[in-house]
Amino acid sequence: MEPTTAAMIAKAAIAAGTNKKVWTGIASVLAGICVPFILAIMCVLSLGSAAADHNREAIRLAFHGGSIPITMPDDYREYIQRMQQSFVQLDMVMDEIDRVAEGTVQDRDLVKAVFYSLYFGGDWLQLEESDYQRFAESFVNFEEHIRNVTDENGTESEETYRVSIAITDKVELFERIKTHYGVAVTYEQQSNAVNVWHLAKYDTTAPMEGDSFDGWSNWMGGGAIIYYDLPASEVGDKVVELALSRLGHPYSQTNRGKSTYVDCSYLTLWCYRQVGIQIPGTAAEQARYLVENSLTIAKEDLQPGDLVFWSYRPNGRFLNITHVGVYVGEGKVVDASSSQGKVVYRNMFDEDKQVLYGRPQ
Repeated sequence: MEPTTAAMIAKAAIAAGTNKKVWTGIASVLAGICVPFILAIMCVLSLGSAAADHNREAIRLAFHGGSIPITMPDDYREYIQRMQQSFVQLDMVMDEIDRVAEGTVQDRDLVKAVFYSLYFGGDWLQLEESDYQRFAESFVNFEEHIRNVTDENGTESEETYRVSIAITDKVELFERIKTHYGVAVTYEQQSNAVNVWHLAKYDTTAPMEGDSFDGWSNWMGGGAIIYYDLPASEVGDKVVELALSRLGHPYSQTNRGKSTYVDCSYLTLWCYRQVGIQIPGTAAEQARYLVENSLTIAKEDLQPGDLVFWSYRPNGRFLNITHVGVYVGEGKVVDASSSQGKVVYRNMFDEDKQVLYGRPQ
């Protein structure tokens, strides 16, 4: 069955981001996340289209039930009903898994969100009971434990029993889905799943930028980048001075640019705007701008005023970049920190999450 346009929209709408996703010839750019029609649709949805409203309503109905409005397109109606039926199947399997759980049980919203990101708008009529079993089992590790038991005669013996332990690290989780369920979840689908999970659980989309994201401790984002030997920046020292002038200003993605509120990319945008250099408005698009204009440098060539980029989890944006800061010199950066709630001056942190360095000119 060929997905309709509305179905395509449904599969892509959750991924936040307003960029064009026009990937250039970077070596080892993350594969499989740049389907052109999905990315074009995302740009439309960012403007607040009716399709985005339908997609939010589809998530609400699939996860929480209720009557499907007559205004809902027929294809959405069909997909919602199928998803509801699949969630019933998953709940039955998870009931069995949770009966042998030890410690934290599965996050059912997360299990369903990943399933949703894989199958909403598609044809999964061929899924059988065993498929649902394997899918749900992908979210736990099974271990054999031993306990002492006493029979009716008072005789003690050892008994082996099986327990399930929920996987909390999402990098480990998606690797487990690949090996146990046999499906490699793309970074775009992972990003969609996280956003579906947030919408179903908290009625809000997942944050796209920040300097930490719980549950992604093993994430290694980014890709291979070509570096250039660029001349020293003429405005670097002024950019640092400007960044330091914002120390302590409060962090907010929602209110950035209002009063003294900033987020990571607004801080860098603001600093460079003051010296007459225009760069895009998100961390990922700032990185794309640097790559496309041959303004990337090696880490060992960092100078004051240069930009440092981090990737903490797949977010469906360029190189999955989630954070940016201003290099100050001597191993220090200034960045608007979501984890600390303000603009801070600190040592270069999370080296394993740094994916790009650049020098806007």
